[in-house]
Amino acid sequence: MFVPLNHLAATRRSIESLETNYQVKPAWRNRDSILGSLVSIALGVTGSSALATFYSLQGLFNTVQIFALILTTIIPHKGHNVSHDWRQLFLGTIPNILALNFASTLIQSLIFLLIFMALAGLLLYIFHVSASPCKRYNRFEGFQQPGNGSGWRIVIVSFLLTIIYLPLSTMAVHVITWSDDLWAVPNPYVNSTTGLPIVSPLGSPDQFRDPLDFCYTTTMKKNEINFAPAVVIIAIAILIFLTISYPLSLRALINESVPIVDKYTELGKLRSESDMDREYQRLLERDCNPLAFLYGGLRRGWGTYEPLYLFMKFAALLIVAVVDPDNCFFRSFSRTRVAVVRQILLLTATVLFFVLQWILSPFLDPVNNASEWMSRLNYVLTSLVSLLVALDVPGRSVIDGPVLYFIYVATYSFTFYFTIINLSATQRLVKRLTSRIDFSIDIFSPRLDISSSSPHTKRRIWQEAITTLFLTSPECKIPDKQPMHYIQANNSEFPPYLLDFQGTPGERHVENIKILREVGSGDYDKAVALLHGPDSARLLRLIGLIQHNFVGPDCYWRNQKLPLPGCTRFFGNAWWIPFPPTLVIRYDDGPLIVLRDFPDFEQYVKQNADPEVHRRREIRIALRALDGQSIYWPYRHINNENSRFPLCCRGTRYKAQASTLYEHATLNIKRKGYLMWDGLQLGSGFDIELVFDKRVTVDGDVIGINDDYNLTPALAQFLALNHALIHSRLRSLESLLANYRQFCHNECKKKADVLTYRFLSQVYDHPKDPERLAKSSIEQERDLRVRQLLVGSEAAFQTSYDRLLAVSSTELATWWYIFWDDFWRRNSDTIKNLRLHAPDFNPHYPTSIAYTPLPRPALEYFLTQRGLLNKKPKWGNFIDNGFLNKVYVRMYDIVFHGSSQAHIFHLGYDTHGLDMEDIDIETQGRPSSLGTGGGTDHDDSSIRPRPAFRWEGILDDPLAKKSHRKFLAKMGVWLGWTPIWRIGNRSVGVALDIRLDGDRYVLMDGMHEGSQRR
Repeated sequence: MFVPLNHLAATRRSIESLETNYQVKPAWRNRDSILGSLVSIALGVTGSSALATFYSLQGLFNTVQIFALILTTIIPHKGHNVSHDWRQLFLGTIPNILALNFASTLIQSLIFLLIFMALAGLLLYIFHVSASPCKRYNRFEGFQQPGNGSGWRIVIVSFLLTIIYLPLSTMAVHVITWSDDLWAVPNPYVNSTTGLPIVSPLGSPDQFRDPLDFCYTTTMKKNEINFAPAVVIIAIAILIFLTISYPLSLRALINESVPIVDKYTELGKLRSESDMDREYQRLLERDCNPLAFLYGGLRRGWGTYEPLYLFMKFAALLIVAVVDPDNCFFRSFSRTRVAVVRQILLLTATVLFFVLQWILSPFLDPVNNASEWMSRLNYVLTSLVSLLVALDVPGRSVIDGPVLYFIYVATYSFTFYFTIINLSATQRLVKRLTSRIDFSIDIFSPRLDISSSSPHTKRRIWQEAITTLFLTSPECKIPDKQPMHYIQANNSEFPPYLLDFQGTPGERHVENIKILREVGSGDYDKAVALLHGPDSARLLRLIGLIQHNFVGPDCYWRNQKLPLPGCTRFFGNAWWIPFPPTLVIRYDDGPLIVLRDFPDFEQYVKQNADPEVHRRREIRIALRALDGQSIYWPYRHINNENSRFPLCCRGTRYKAQASTLYEHATLNIKRKGYLMWDGLQLGSGFDIELVFDKRVTVDGDVIGINDDYNLTPALAQFLALNHALIHSRLRSLESLLANYRQFCHNECKKKADVLTYRFLSQVYDHPKDPERLAKSSIEQERDLRVRQLLVGSEAAFQTSYDRLLAVSSTELATWWYIFWDDFWRRNSDTIKNLRLHAPDFNPHYPTSIAYTPLPRPALEYFLTQRGLLNKKPKWGNFIDNGFLNKVYVRMYDIVFHGSSQAHIFHLGYDTHGLDMEDIDIETQGRPSSLGTGGGTDHDDSSIRPRPAFRWEGILDDPLAKKSHRKFLAKMGVWLGWTPIWRIGNRSVGVALDIRLDGDRYVLMDGMHEGSQRR
């Protein structure tokens, strides 16, 4: 195996795993996949229409009864109805248990309700306490690092809250509507034939309530305590703080947690939407956020679907719980009419949810979307059956029996099927059964870059070798337990910055790649030119001034050309991103501003060095020294009181004033951002408040603070009165700010010293021979480890450079290498014989076929010898003559491109000769993948659903007279048979000029005598 790729193989890890310093756990050890599946199952079960009528407070200890019921059905008692018991088991007892209905009497119902509500209250408290650090993520400023906790507490709590959300919320609704489970008497409306049932008195009117006066009471005796008001208040609290507040809090938390996708690839090429989606899936696999199990299965942009899902399912269950003849809201209405109205509303809601799911398709995997469609269809069909039963249509016994059973069996059979088909092992099995070959790029497209400077070969040979060297070298690799966390703007306002830098070249190399992915090659090269161009000395001087004096809190910037509405102070917290040179300022009372241009840096230094701005900053620092301190400031608080005399004085209004003199208060600075340094909060925001006592809090106006921080008489007096306190704390505060700036400066300098930013643009992105590489590294790089790595790895660089030259000798050699390299990367995990003969196929070996283009007979013999091709087609063959036809047709087009010999193609039934480039233009399909694409950024063998590349479709389209769109083009994807689907209209197909030569078809020589489908 080529060096240094043998070192990569020894680690048994992929380059992506080394870059993120994180190894994806198998599904059975991954808490995100386990908990995500459990949440989906729980929401599907607890929110299904089968359980809709069972979210009540009745039925204690049915778990024990299940076992007894099974025993009685296995060995039935004489005269016992076994079929009825099974019906009660599946449609009654089991749904009640899944719905958490554990009570059979009023007292038991109230006890269990209070226990569940107390549990929910405790879980909500723990959730908000655990989530408070997560809520600060969007307020992080500067180089603030997230906490290092494992996150298990918030994982477990949010998981449990998601599980009990639907049952407990519906229980609370039952309490608010006071359903018959809470009635202190048996339901008198069940067997009543009239609107108002006639019920005998319970006893003496002096001791008992009216027999129909059982709403919102826990007892019918007048002299006993009624607990209903307390229970209703608790239920309302649950409805507010759990049903409404929890999904909203969860949504805000997920918004701060979902991964941010880099807009560019490692080569600085802009990603397409499809590439962004595939990159998002890769990021999800390595997402360490505790809440990843809630959004890990959802599409980019739909991470907050789970809270919305809770609301939608609760809405359906709310219809069942509220529109019910057996509660105090609708007890006096006709039971039949209420039941019909309820089923109509439920059917309408379930149809709406089904349509929304069909349109939105929020899940990453189409199979999951199909599974959810079946679940929603179950709700619709079951609601329809319930409506027909409520209407008492003819054949009710059939509808309520066999039809209902068929719906449930079919629906949940599909659910089980989708669960099994979506497993990774099953998908690999499906790939083997269908003999599907995957590629990460449109390999047969004539628009694929196969020039000598192709980004594909550069990425797969040169850049892969450099990254492998940095990440496998003992001296340069990333420390084993080092997390690769970055500061990243949600909307890419500023470039990323690696946190907690440990000083290794591997970290710096990966950070350079991360920056390139975020800003693109154009901005990256522009920044390198700026730092090393003719104005570099002036720029470095400005950077030094900024880093030593004008970062951190109390920094000033006012753009006269671009006024900011609502921003009046123009002070804020500033931090410096070293590359590309960027100054970020978050105003105290305004938005986030980013400066990138040299003139802006000069103007920024000039404004902050201005004496007037310096005077204002001193005032702010003096006030900052008083933050959280007890200050002296005499203040008389006047409280106006208005009231009326009693009626005997004709209710005359009077006014009174209560005056209280305070001398001491606590000064607090309210902040918008979050940046903690050595125990001091440095985040943006500078709203002063003085707290005299719990009821008296005033803002900074009382001490004369205005938006310009002028030294007003009142402010001057305030500072004079507290001069001693300010003086005692000012020196330590200034020392702390100086240490913060020095730390930021030292870390930025350390990063540049370990590995320069121009290494990526001049070495990583520009292959060169080892002699020139060693010379340039000695001139540019200062870190001894990097120098030794580059100079001491001459064999690795020479091998990689020779490989690149060899595969770039001709366009045919380039395409041949890309084809076999991608073939190996994307299919070796599935095709057994590829792994068995790895030295013959893996481009990391010098014996690989990827370096030697072969004529077709030689390739057929080569593949036959290795069990990948059979003369007589066999089931399970991945490579057949049709696939080889595509390979050699593409090679033929490359060799004869630009000549008349390449015009062997016909579009549809047209007899006009075209080459592949002409076909590409004529079809006018969607663009092919021109750059590296998301699929070639990493050795990714995962099977990811994606739209078919253009030439994947063109070469498979049958001949037709006109293009058309295939109906249900994603059916195979929904059923899990293939991860690829066709978008847009099909082409009319491609035909070739061929003739029969013996037992095979060959391309025709001379004049085109006809057309035959390949």
